[in-house]
Amino acid sequence: MSMDDRRIRRKRARRTAGVLLAAVALAACPAAQLRTEDEAPGWRFGEALPRSVGEVAMAATPREVDGEPVDHIAVVGGIRGLGSAQDRVYLYNPSENRWHEGPSLPEPRHHTTAASLHGALYVSGGARSVTGSWEPEATVWRLAPDSDRWHAVPDMPDGRYGHRLVVAGEELVAVGGHGPGRDTFIYRTDGRDDESARHADTGEAYEAGKWRRAAPIPVMRDHLSVVVAEGEIWAIGGRADDENFARVDIYDPAADRWRDGPDLPADTSGAAEGFIDGEILIFGGEDPSFLGGQVFDRHWRIDPSADDPRWSEAEPPLQAVHGAEGAVLDGRFYIAGGAHRQGGRSVISWRDLLQIRERYGTPRAHSGRR
Repeated sequence: MSMDDRRIRRKRARRTAGVLLAAVALAACPAAQLRTEDEAPGWRFGEALPRSVGEVAMAATPREVDGEPVDHIAVVGGIRGLGSAQDRVYLYNPSENRWHEGPSLPEPRHHTTAASLHGALYVSGGARSVTGSWEPEATVWRLAPDSDRWHAVPDMPDGRYGHRLVVAGEELVAVGGHGPGRDTFIYRTDGRDDESARHADTGEAYEAGKWRRAAPIPVMRDHLSVVVAEGEIWAIGGRADDENFARVDIYDPAADRWRDGPDLPADTSGAAEGFIDGEILIFGGEDPSFLGGQVFDRHWRIDPSADDPRWSEAEPPLQAVHGAEGAVLDGRFYIAGGAHRQGGRSVISWRDLLQIRERYGTPRAHSGRR
């Protein structure tokens, strides 16, 4: 047997061993249950994403269609396949139940986050590569509703990934994440349009707004869920150093002060979140441990205006996932993509599902999917 033949046999043996190891790992880690619409009251399927993807940013944002603003759900960046960071942006039009591709990001990003302010979509931070050590990015990009090009706005004070970007009043607020320090970052735009902006690829000067540092979150963690409710910002769950948290911290922007909130009944990280019908909703999440970890099929709700707010169980979605921010539009809750297995197993578990939770009391139109 020649040396080349021996090399080929060894390579085939390693490949076979890898497949067997993956099969054993999958058998030891079943995927989160996929329910039918009849098994998940209040939920329905929308048109599937063009690609299976996870660790995405999501936000409701207007896009101009035939000269008129039309609200869409934006799904931004993420990871697909065995570890490819994405620059793609998918836009979902609820009135048509249809996806189309929007302007791509200037660079690939995963574990980024998005929010819409004054009709423009902002995307902050994230990491650009899935291989090697992930470097938290400080970049922030803005997409106007009538533009086909992203523009750079001032960077965050520090790089972050696995954080959340939300809108509080007239400002963007970046909370948590992986990166130096525990500071909260707050951005106020001066409202200038894209014509005065700096193109991300030309580097032309742009001074549309300014970031400032605010009170640090008491316990820094990434993969947390963040919701604006009753004028305050709730930072829920998350993880640090591979440890999940059930803790909740509440930020008062007017006082620039954090206080303790009611802990979740159980820890989670990477969950989808939203504020709808006067309630904070938390769906899914994960324990990312390779052995013993899981995607959590447990879901929570709370009324933040109650005298003594307490978490209770929420109706389960069609499938529990991690790695998908929630988005709220017109009283409906959306979860797009994510993964139905945890941690390192996510790379063989990305989903293309669009899950839609109807408003309370709204008759559900069955999608026909089972």
